Parts: sequence; C-alpha cells; structure tokens
Amino acid sequence: MSEEEILVDDEKKDVDPKEYERAKSELKNRCEKANLILREEEEPFKDGIKYLVLELPSGRDKRSYAIWDYANLEQILSIQFENFVFLNPYEAICSYENGTIEALVTTIDRIPTSFLRRRLLGRRSMGEDKTSELDLEVLSKDGEKKLNLSPASKEIEILCSGARRSMLSLKLSGIRAGRHDDAVRILSRMADAFFFQMDLSFGVGLNLARVRFRRHLIYPSRMRAPEASLDDLEFPSQEYDEAPMSLYWYARSAQGMPLLQFLAYYQVIEFYFPTYFQVEARREIRRILKNPTFRADRDADIGRVLSALSSKRGSIGDERSMLRATLQECVDPGELRSFLSLDKRKQEFFSSKTKGLTTHKLPLANPTADLRNDAADRLYDIRCKIVHTKNDVREGEVELLLPFSKEAEQLYYDIELIRYLARQVLITASSPLKFD
Repeated sequence: MSEEEILVDDEKKDVDPKEYERAKSELKNRCEKANLILREEEEPFKDGIKYLVLELPSGRDKRSYAIWDYANLEQILSIQFENFVFLNPYEAICSYENGTIEALVTTIDRIPTSFLRRRLLGRRSMGEDKTSELDLEVLSKDGEKKLNLSPASKEIEILCSGARRSMLSLKLSGIRAGRHDDAVRILSRMADAFFFQMDLSFGVGLNLARVRFRRHLIYPSRMRAPEASLDDLEFPSQEYDEAPMSLYWYARSAQGMPLLQFLAYYQVIEFYFPTYFQVEARREIRRILKNPTFRADRDADIGRVLSALSSKRGSIGDERSMLRATLQECVDPGELRSFLSLDKRKQEFFSSKTKGLTTHKLPLANPTADLRNDAADRLYDIRCKIVHTKNDVREGEVELLLPFSKEAEQLYYDIELIRYLARQVLITASSPLKFD
C-alpha cells in the first residue's frame, strides 16, 4: 500500500507511514494467531483509498470492525480484542475465558446519565465529590457472581461502535458460559430481573442497548450524501401535500426503528394509491371504449368496463397492483436503475434472496428489465411481513417480521429504496407553490 493510500484523520495527517505499517503488521499477526479474519477493502467513491475490516465472532455470524485510520488502529491494538466475542442482538461482549459479560445500557425514557445518577444515589450525588461516577455492585448470595452497573469500560467503548463515553454498562462476572446462545440467555435473564427490580424501587427504566445496522461501518459518514453546494439552493416553487409530507418527516426521524421507518415511507406512497391507480383505471377504460367493436348495448362489453372498474378500485387483495401503478406513474425506470447501481454492495443485496426478509430479487443483471414492478413486489412483500397480514390466496399467510430481529437489521437497503421511491412520488404529486 502506497503512502497516498493510507487513510488518516484530519488530526493525524503527519503519521509516519512506517509506523502505520508496523501497527498494521502487529494487528495482522495477532489476528493470525487468533484465527480472526482481517481484510483490506477499497473505500467507495475514492479510488486508491483503503481501509481495514476485522471480522470478530458473534455467535454463528461475524461482526465487522472497520479501521479507517491510524487512530482506530491504535485503539484496537490497545486491548485484548482476541479474548472477546459479541453477543447478538445486543451491544455486548463476552469473555468465555474470564467468565465475564459486559453490555451497554440505555434508559428507556432517554434521561441523561447525570439524572440517572442523581436518582439512584440521591443525597450522596450532591456531596462535595461531584465528579464521582455511578458504580453499583451487587453480589450473589454464594459470593461467586457479581453484577455491576457502572461507566462503560475501555474495551466495550472501542469494540462497540454504538458506545459513547457517557454510557453505562452492565457487567457480569463469575459467569459460566461456553457458547454464544448460553451467554445471551444469561445476560438477558439477569438484565430483565435486575432492571425490573430497579424500575420497582426507583422508577427508572433501563434496557440493554441493541445492535443497529450502521451505515458508517460500510461507508464513512461524509460519503452518505451526494455532493451539493449551498449555491444550488433556490426559493421553493413547488408545494407538497401536508399528510404525506408529515409521514415523510416522521419516517426520517425514526432512526434506529427500521420497521416503523419502512412503514412510514410506505404510507407516503400509499397516500397516492387512489390518485395513480385511477390513472391506470381510466387508461384501461379508455382503451375499451375506443375499440371499434365496443357496443354500449351489449352486456358483454359493459361487463368488460365493470370488470376494469372493480379490479382497479384498490381492494385489499389488489394493493400490490396499486403500488405497481403508483410507481409506474411516478418513477423513471432509468433513474431507478441508476440509484440501485450506485455501489456493488447494494447491487449484490438486491440481486440475491434475503432469507427471512423476502424472496423477491431485482433483475439488475438484465440491462433491459424495467425494475419498477419488481421493486413494488419486493416492498409489498416486506410490508406484509411487518404488519403480519396475508399476501394473495396462493401464497397463504406470511411470516411475521419482528423488531430487533436479524431480518429487521437487514432492512437498511430496502429503507433506502423505499425512501427514494417516496421522494419520487412526492415530487411527481407536487403542485406550484401558492401563497393564498
């Protein structure tokens, strides 16, 4: 790797390339001894810039740890990362050898840690030592197990990308677990019991932090938005319907709640089902009436018109058709293909089946395929699994898509897709801005 390929942050641009290579070599050696995968990937959109990805065990899966710069490299080398496994679906680490588990803790009502400390410690937190940290310790009756609620350790701060210095963690020691599922079960049961006790005693709602699919593990945050300039902003000329715009902003605010976010974007599109489905119905009826063989006094021809009307009214069983019709009217097929082809990961995701999420693939390998109907079928299938309804009578009852499940974590790209489509529908349905 050349000097130009070394990715460093703004504060460490003067890092000696030899020192970077030395640290990188040390990490590689430690990974080889621990049978851990360390690979090098090229950063999207910036040719020649590379970063490291460390694969750490997490049950039957792996969890990626991205090393973007020398600072990240120093951090991971400063701890015994080889001794830990992640406990899905939590932001938690476990050392089987040491018999310890540590999990990040959040407050259900979003109160700051300082308020929580004051609630639990009472007058003790108001004394002279205002810098003292919350550190609760509880021993089991046999003295073999210990539970701590205290500031997050250095290890979990480094390994869990969702960690912040102000966060608390629940630490269990004296635990006997040799398998991932056993450790998860112990953590879940202990946390539920201890947090319920705290809720009863202090009125404090605590919860274990769960893993969320984080885009910055794939791309740096600075790559999320397209290049834009403040000079491109102009005085608004279009206005948007209030109800779907409210749903759109609701979806944008539902970060970390993928099922809720997906459904809110879906409802933006659903708002316009009657509008654009009627367009298709009118087109179908117009085609029937323009046929030279059509006769108004013939029952069979009138029946064709009635059939077109009844099939285009948007009954529950025909919602998939309404979604298709709306996307056909509002989305350009070429622009949709370009959006889906922005990067290789997105192409691979949509081109393959996602077990437990949907079996509908997008035929991106076919350059002439119109992807709008395939996208509609995929999103409708996911929508049905979220609300636990039925597809059509041929497919029967669908499986339930649960919050915090692995499948829900995989919704990121589909949320990207449905947000893109919701935007296109809003743009198409917009009207000239009026001030009266």
